[in-house]
Formats: sequence, structure tokens, C-alpha cells
Amino acid sequence: MLDLLIRNGLTVTPAGVGYLDVGIRDGRIVMLADHDSAPPDRAEEVDATGKIVVPGGIDPHVHTSWLIPTAAKEGLMCYPPEQVSLAAIYGGTTMILDFATWVPGDTLEQSLARKERDWSGKSYTDYAYHCIMKGEIPFEVIEQIPEVIAAGYPSFKVFMTNTTPSRPPQKIGLGDIWAILEQVGRHDGLLAVHAEDDDIVMFSYRRLAHEDKWSFENVHLAHNSLSEAVSFRRLINLLERVGGRAYFMHVSAEEGVRAVREAQAAGLPVYAETLQHYLSFTSDDYRRPNGAVFHTYPSLKSAEDQAALWDGLKQGTIQTVATDEMCTSLEVKLRGRTVDDVTGGHAGVEVRMGVMYTEAVVKRGMSLEEFARITSSNAAKIFGMYPRKGAIAVGSDADLVLLETVPRRLTASELHETDYTPWEDWEVSGWPATTILRGKVMVQDGKLRGTKGDGTWIARKLGPAGGNDVGRG
Repeated sequence: MLDLLIRNGLTVTPAGVGYLDVGIRDGRIVMLADHDSAPPDRAEEVDATGKIVVPGGIDPHVHTSWLIPTAAKEGLMCYPPEQVSLAAIYGGTTMILDFATWVPGDTLEQSLARKERDWSGKSYTDYAYHCIMKGEIPFEVIEQIPEVIAAGYPSFKVFMTNTTPSRPPQKIGLGDIWAILEQVGRHDGLLAVHAEDDDIVMFSYRRLAHEDKWSFENVHLAHNSLSEAVSFRRLINLLERVGGRAYFMHVSAEEGVRAVREAQAAGLPVYAETLQHYLSFTSDDYRRPNGAVFHTYPSLKSAEDQAALWDGLKQGTIQTVATDEMCTSLEVKLRGRTVDDVTGGHAGVEVRMGVMYTEAVVKRGMSLEEFARITSSNAAKIFGMYPRKGAIAVGSDADLVLLETVPRRLTASELHETDYTPWEDWEVSGWPATTILRGKVMVQDGKLRGTKGDGTWIARKLGPAGGNDVGRG
């Protein structure tokens, strides 16, 4: 007997798109059948007539309970897991990858355990963590990487820049990156990179001060495409010689797309992420009223860069669309007034699936299979969760979203994230009507049915690095 049956939906599976009924038992998909077949016994049924059934969204880049770098002196934090995961589950995202930050004096295990205390029993979605490493890393900590990978944490993030002149240091030197790459290469891990060239970024800040361009709407002149070009190629050059695999977070410029494409053409295991903000807005939006709501680091770029990002997605050069979620109130988001203190990070986890369906599928003709890849399955593959996550397939977790293709106008007052949205008054062509997490209906017809604590930590494991064909079929 089934616990749950999803009937009559247009279902997106790894094998294609068709009208299939989805049978669920004990949190897993156990049946995919033609919708006109005899209905099996089941405890509950959800009618998906007129809806598109896709894998639950996976956001691979989310910050919760994170000290806001430009407000570190005041100790301001972004919103915690319960707030962010609630917004995510309403928006059709069932899996979040957050960050556990190593701090001097910790072992990696202690840093991960501290982050688990933030999430345990408080999440509406499933979750996992990347481990962030900053500054000069002691050799004994680098030597802990294999043990952490074996425990289900195979991804590590580094910053190649301090990002702004006044924030707490975070840059990691190329020598330390070399050592981390050696470890992740030998033990089936992955290096995630915030790639900007620190020399170019910091010089650009000095020049902005010299030219009296210190107001925040000029921030894209510091976080520019030259910085992306130099830093991406520097990391790729190291990867080529040391081995391992790399994931470029928040690719923002044509230069980054080009560098990734060249590395992939050379057969290197290099993957790339962009943000829905870069796909929706450009640096011109900084000059709008309250233009800081559109900002994160690296900055928004030009319309030409935005077009290159869309091309990169359609061609498979870029595999994932994330949010770089760092959710705050509007007051905190707008507190900065200069290029040095404008608040980065986004409120976007709730609208990601709806916005991307509209912008990618409806407006730009991407297929439903491509939509499922860039919002879910590619992240599952890259970060070691596939096919448990990211697929509507027998044996996979029953993480499902029923998209209702009815126009809807977005407004912060009807969302669950914070008191603003950069997409205020945007019209979307599809919206998650029902979200299911491991067979449990969490949200149905806009009403919450799940509870805080339904989400759980997911161990991850990567296979050997083997090229760059993720997301291309």
C-alpha cells in the first residue's frame, strides 16, 4: 500500500516528461505509472491535474545565522535556519546547502558540530553544509579534510579576496588553496570558490576613493569583470597542475563564463553557479530607489554580462542557479551607504523556483528537463546527493514540487522570508502550489502542513572526478 499518490501531473523525470502518477512509500518514490492505469491502494492522494511535477528545488548556496561582514562591528546576523527554511519550503525548495565556518582553535569537526546546533530540529527542509576555510590554515587542520569527507561533508569553500577593505579578513592564500586542493583531489572532495582577485579589488577601492566615487551605486567598479577573469584563470591554472575539482560560486560576468567554458573544453572537472539576481538585474538597478536591495558580492554587472550568463546556462557551461541567501530585514539591507559598507547577500530563496520557471522556461524557451537540472538535479550531482535527491525516479527521496502555471504578481507581504523582495511587483508564470519533502506534504495550496524539525541533515558522497558533463543531458 502506498502512503501517498500524486496523480494526473505532467511529471519531469530523468527519462523525460510525461503524464505519470507518482507512488510514495516510506519517504521514497516506489512507483511511476501512466496516469490512466488502475490506481493502487493509497492512504492519501494529491491531484496534480493542470500542474507540472518537478524535483524539489536544491539551493546550493545559502547563509543562515551568519555574521554580516559589513556589520561585523555591530554583531548583526542574518536570519536563522527556521526562517530561511520556512520560506524555502513555501517556494518549492526542499534541500539547502549552508556553510559551517572553521575558526582558529577549532577542529573541522567542531566547526561542523556548531553549525549542526543551528539547524538540528529547526528546519522545514533537508540540509547539509559546506565547510568554509579562511586565512592561513594550520597543517593539522588541512590534514583533517579526509576524515571530514568520509563523514559526509565533501565540499569546502574558500575566498580569494577580502571583498571589502573594512570587513574581517577572509582571504585564503594560493598556497593554502593548493594544499586543500591536494586533499580534496585525493579523497573525492570538491573546492567551492569565491573567486575575485584581491589585488584588483582593493586597488579599485583605492581608486574609487581617489575619484570621489565612494557611494554604493559604484560598487560594481570595484567588483569588476577584470577581477573575475584573473581570479578564475588563476584558480583553473592551479587546478590543472594540482588536480581536484572546483565549483565557481556566483559567476557574475562574461569573463567568468568564458574561463569556465575553456576549462571544461580542456576536460577539467570545473562547475559553475550563477545567481537568480544576476539573471534578473544589472548594475543599472543600483541607481534605482533603494537600489541596495539588488546587491551582493560580487556585484551586479552589465546587460552584456547578464546575456552571457543566460547563454552559459543554456549551453550547460553554468550548471546551477543559487541565491547566495543572506536574509535580513529591509532596514539592515539598506543600512550601508558606501561601496565599503553596503550589505551583500540576498532574500530570494522563496521566489527562486517561480522566477526561474518564468525567466528560463516561459521567456527563454528552456525545456522542463533543463529547468529541473539548473534548479535541482545538477546541484545534487555536483555535491554528492544524486539520485537520492534531485530526481523523480524509483528509489529517490520523494521530494516533489507541484507547479501551478497561473500568473501571479509577487509582493513581500505575501511571502514568508522578510519584509522586502527585490522582485516586488514582478509577474511570474508559475508558482509552487504543493511542496512534498520525503513523502510528507509540507505545503499545500499555500497552507503550511509540515512542522519545524521535519527537515534532516543529509550526508553526501562524491564519486571520483570524471570530467564536466553534469547538466548536459
